[in-house]
Amino acid sequence: MNKWLYVVIISLVAVCVCLVILNVRTATKSSSAVIELERIEKLMADLQEQISKAESQKNSANRKAGELQQEISALTEQRNSDRLVIQDLWNMLLHNTRATAEQVPDQRKSVKQDQEQVVQGAEEELIEYDGELVKELIDSGGSLEAAIRQIVTSKGIDSTLKDHNGQPSYWAAAASLAHDPDAALAYLKEAADLYPGSEVVLSSLVEANIAQGTIDESLLGYIDEMKIIDPANALADCYDAYYKFNTGDVDGALQSLSQAGSKDRFADDRMDLMMARYDYFLDGGASDSMAIGLSAFDLPLSHMSIMRSMGNSAMEQASALSAAGQYDEALQIAQNISNIGRSLSSSGRFLVYDRVGMAMQQSALEQQMQIYEAHGDVSQNQKIDVQLQAIDERSSMIDVMAQTFGSVMQNMTDQDIADYVDAIVLNGEFSTLQDIPEIAEALAQVSQEQSDQTAEPQTP
Repeated sequence: MNKWLYVVIISLVAVCVCLVILNVRTATKSSSAVIELERIEKLMADLQEQISKAESQKNSANRKAGELQQEISALTEQRNSDRLVIQDLWNMLLHNTRATAEQVPDQRKSVKQDQEQVVQGAEEELIEYDGELVKELIDSGGSLEAAIRQIVTSKGIDSTLKDHNGQPSYWAAAASLAHDPDAALAYLKEAADLYPGSEVVLSSLVEANIAQGTIDESLLGYIDEMKIIDPANALADCYDAYYKFNTGDVDGALQSLSQAGSKDRFADDRMDLMMARYDYFLDGGASDSMAIGLSAFDLPLSHMSIMRSMGNSAMEQASALSAAGQYDEALQIAQNISNIGRSLSSSGRFLVYDRVGMAMQQSALEQQMQIYEAHGDVSQNQKIDVQLQAIDERSSMIDVMAQTFGSVMQNMTDQDIADYVDAIVLNGEFSTLQDIPEIAEALAQVSQEQSDQTAEPQTP
């Protein structure tokens, strides 16, 4: 019996041990399951948090996109509104001036013939200088300048100025139409005494003095006055840089250049000057359409040559600094010239602004590219290459426009010319030329030829 009891006890102990082992294993598995469950729950919580953040970022991006879209819409509306305002003002200006021209035909539509063309004592002959007559004057061996001087005589200038001597732009216009430089300078100096705060008079004085080679302290005084009148305008700083380059003050010139490069506004008074000149042509007997055409086509833009000269002087300094290893200084000069050129291209209504501005940008970008190539900066060179390609494409378009416009202009009527000038004032000459069918066709043809050349397989 003791034997069987011993066997039973041993069996019970074995069962207990098995139960203990089983419980331990179960507990271990449960513990592992709990840990795994906690890990999964934490992972899910992290994922949920990431999803929430992503949704928040998405909502924020959507809101930002909406805000940007609203800003774009507002800017577009403002731009369209500004264009309408410009158009309304331009139409009002033309309407008022032309209405005045119709109210006093005897004063505006008559002019004395030259003394050798009339018999002494004969009555004054009424002459209207329309497009046909102006073409005849030019074809008969004269020039546009000679034709203009026949229309706007010295006496005619004084007569018109007497009627408008309270407006500074008319003094500047008188100077632009004067028959000799001394007379032009006399008009401007008198105007400067009468209207010392007129930017159109001051800028005309600067250009007239530079044209005559008078680069002295008086010129610097006019430039300083321009800076005070309109400190946000880069034009006066560019004049200042030109003056200092030509007087040997290179450091001062580069400082003025830096100031000009930091401003994104380049403004002149050419439109005011053009409209004042329009009245002089009307008073001289030009037809309404011919007056607006001549006032635009013969508009003095001597400040463009000043800008080009200033840019060349600056780039010579940049090249010298680069050769001396002063790359940062050279890059800064080039960047300033590029900034000024970009502002110039976008500021003017006429293609010459584009031409000069792009030439300045191109020389500056090429200088920067040389420096970056020397330093192996591929990324910067790629950016510059894109900019140079854009300039080259726009320059090619302007070349096509200029080549085609010659034949187009020959067939323009007086009204076509007036409409063309009106469109330039409203939209700029670059956009206006693209809307002329013959030029649009020429541009499309060149574009197609370039596409065909690109598509041609290269011969190995």
